[in-house]
Amino acid sequence: MLALVLLLVPQDGQVEAGREPHSALRIEVSGALDLHYLERGGEINAAGGALNGVAPPVTRSTNAWSGRVSLRADARLRDSVTGVVEVENRSFDEGLNRPFSSDPETDTLDLKQAYIDVAEFLDPKLGLRIGIQDLAIRNRPHDEPFFLDLGRSEGFFEGFAPSGHIRDTADRDVQEATGITASWALHEVLLVRAAALVYSENGPASSDESVYLLTANAAIPDSLALWVLGVLVSGGDPDLGGVWTLGAGVNGYLFEDRPLEVFAEGYLQRGELTDAVSKRAWAGNAGLRWLAGFADNKAWIEAAVSFRSGNRSVTDGRDEAFQSYENENRFLIVQSAEFGLDLDTNLRAVRAAAGAGPFEIVEGKPLRLQVDVAQFTADQRLRDAAGAVLARGEDDWGLEVDAGLSWSFNASLLFTLKGAWLLGSELFNELTGDDHSALGLFGASLRF
Repeated sequence: MLALVLLLVPQDGQVEAGREPHSALRIEVSGALDLHYLERGGEINAAGGALNGVAPPVTRSTNAWSGRVSLRADARLRDSVTGVVEVENRSFDEGLNRPFSSDPETDTLDLKQAYIDVAEFLDPKLGLRIGIQDLAIRNRPHDEPFFLDLGRSEGFFEGFAPSGHIRDTADRDVQEATGITASWALHEVLLVRAAALVYSENGPASSDESVYLLTANAAIPDSLALWVLGVLVSGGDPDLGGVWTLGAGVNGYLFEDRPLEVFAEGYLQRGELTDAVSKRAWAGNAGLRWLAGFADNKAWIEAAVSFRSGNRSVTDGRDEAFQSYENENRFLIVQSAEFGLDLDTNLRAVRAAAGAGPFEIVEGKPLRLQVDVAQFTADQRLRDAAGAVLARGEDDWGLEVDAGLSWSFNASLLFTLKGAWLLGSELFNELTGDDHSALGLFGASLRF
């Protein structure tokens, strides 16, 4: 019903407000169509099945149309209060793809966000948000969340094994965060944010997967940004202990005209998974990017390293697997939750990237190119839910190469074409019998 109402909105995106005191001053409607055709090698399906204990795993390739469709309404009321409702379908959930032209029962719209936003709550510098909401931490505005993106990732305790440890997972799931977030603009360059959210409702409060967050960000626009965070994740099903994560990051630009970008972020985890297993894990991500201009175009190169610790043994009292709500999808086979394996722990990567554009081959319709290359390895040997070693001591996920084109037809419509190849993977060979795989993607995205 909500979708039908929103579709009847006039083309200018605004609805006339009512006359009652509580009526909205303005209602804005926006949305997106992100449609794509996927061709994925059967080796990727087989590896994902092996990591999740599916027997026998799916070995055939995937060829399907899928994507996301979303509609959002922002109702702006008096006294700096806004109500937001957003609905969206899920192109994957609970480990399965949800392609178009499939079972109509899977073609559903889920409540993506529904919150009240108070811009000046008791104090002009204090903002309050209550309800279902997305919350992400990015070290770089143009990068993907390395540690936390609530509303776009699976639960923190996914992969919890009977041994009391976190196993290697290829979970492809989506959950939503509900609760309260408060933001204080303490200074022109300093913002403090606190949140108390439930990510998985499991009955009693002690069994809910709850997220408590405190961050502080200091930024000098276009020059330097620093931040620190503390996050406690507790509960879960079964009733698990709490895990603390302390993190810090920096993102800065150097030299005249700021051609060199330097970035780094690091995290340390401590806590108790069970009475017998404590958490001792860490992760980090660091690199640099050089931006160069020629004529009316720009080119850039980037190099970075990242590390997420893995668990050494399932028989001791210590778990070293780094846990997160990450949402990194740069590499379609190893990292992507929608298209690939969604590996988010026990992983090391050394990567490089280069991009160029815009090139106006057709006037007013810029084209951009990007190539990403990474060598992925496991920090520790892969194990299944029972603790058995999945691969015979191998730790090499192989070399992944991703190449993509993006073409802006206009300000609203973007076409993309991407290919990904995984080569020389010892782990793929042990899990599936093949040491390589490939994935292709064509997409069209419309924003309105």
